[in-house]
Amino acid sequence: MVSKKNMLKVLDDSDLEAIHGATLKVLENTGVLINSRSTLSLLEKNGMGVDRKTSIVKMPEHVVMDAVKSCKKNFKWHARSDKHTVDVIDGKTKFGPGAQCLYYIDPETDKFRSPTLKDGILICRLLDALDTSSLGYVPVFISDVPEQARSMITWAAGLVHTSKLTYGGAADDVEFELMLKIAEALLGDREELRKRALFPGYIDPISPLCQDQAMLDIIVRYCEWNLPIFVTVMALAGGTGPASLAGLLVQQNAEVLSSIVVAKCVTKSPKIVYGSVSCPLDMRSGIAATGAPEFSLLGVGAVQMAKFYGLPSNMGVQSDSKIVDAQTAYEKSQAALIAVMAGADFSELFLGSTETFNAFSPIQLMIDDEIASNVQRIAQGIEVNDQTLSVDVIAKVGPLGNYLKHADTLRQFKREHSQAKVSDRSSRQQWNASGSKDTKVRAKERMTELLRTHTPEPLEADVRKELDKLVRQYAKGYDLSKIEHNVL
Repeated sequence: MVSKKNMLKVLDDSDLEAIHGATLKVLENTGVLINSRSTLSLLEKNGMGVDRKTSIVKMPEHVVMDAVKSCKKNFKWHARSDKHTVDVIDGKTKFGPGAQCLYYIDPETDKFRSPTLKDGILICRLLDALDTSSLGYVPVFISDVPEQARSMITWAAGLVHTSKLTYGGAADDVEFELMLKIAEALLGDREELRKRALFPGYIDPISPLCQDQAMLDIIVRYCEWNLPIFVTVMALAGGTGPASLAGLLVQQNAEVLSSIVVAKCVTKSPKIVYGSVSCPLDMRSGIAATGAPEFSLLGVGAVQMAKFYGLPSNMGVQSDSKIVDAQTAYEKSQAALIAVMAGADFSELFLGSTETFNAFSPIQLMIDDEIASNVQRIAQGIEVNDQTLSVDVIAKVGPLGNYLKHADTLRQFKREHSQAKVSDRSSRQQWNASGSKDTKVRAKERMTELLRTHTPEPLEADVRKELDKLVRQYAKGYDLSKIEHNVL
């Protein structure tokens, strides 16, 4: 739970109003490019001005605000296991891993390579074991399976090796039908998915001010099934967005709100999570600088805008480093602390990833777990009450007394003090005696121990049977047992 007294803000109320007002001007006067004939017709049917030649839609203030006000202010995101189901707004920042990372930093060799199915399974098992991760799925692009089988194998590996929250897939006919069949296997009836939102959609509008066909299809289909949608913008300040941070927040806000307008044309009460991974375009290298401080400033601004509209929020945590090193640690520590202190509801692009969400490292995952634990503890703040003020304890111990012998010490230590899992807090003599291990070595040891001792919650027998049928149907040459046992 984030202590309200510690809530971080970068915008005051007048700033929020100014960004809101500027956004409405952009939507009404400049408009948004809607790259879908069917969505253009949908918007036109709902009273918006559509220019068929340019595909620009201008959205008046009353339409935008009606859509925003109609959104669900809170809702549940269901997991395979009920114990991992969450309210999207619960006062906590819920962490998750990077997604669709193209590269993998091998924990055995430290080499950079394409991810395999075995890698994806290893990551899933670790995510399932970590208390700091609310999400669990294969966060890498598996390279060693047939292309036509990749989606099914990725789904199955995630569902077998973790029971935590996961996302839906793409919105083309084949992928969406596959998702519905998986929901049917898990829930017994695909119609139950309308009541139990297992698989939210995920879109990232194309900056500046464009909604493409694929993203619009996700909005329409997921809303038709009453499923949540994460709308997470990645505009580049100075490239695909204004160089000024306030200007980028205006454009980003317009892209999120335009997504909500489309959603409102499909369902009476959209379930939207307002997200940002926008960052500067580094003018020297031409890369997206997700490790820059402006990345977090923009993220906090987005969290505040989400709260301004009463919507759940999502803010990224990331590094630009290509390896597991000091840069990765200080950039991600800074961003994670800021996200939690700002009161982001999600920071689901964080754990284990680096290189601007392009690479994944299990060693970094262990370090990020430590970072996440620490920032969560800081966000809790200091509890002040009669018990924690300790007046009676201080009196009993007295001047030059010893608190180690007092019963209250152990009780309060367990309640208030964090425990290091990877960090070294020993004396130099103890450190030398235990092998003088650095952080990466200790992280690898913890990784190995978690893989040895943790077992994910198994699928129920009837669910396993149905999922096995789907694997055989969609991934020829595979069955569920190959995915279950392709572990270490």
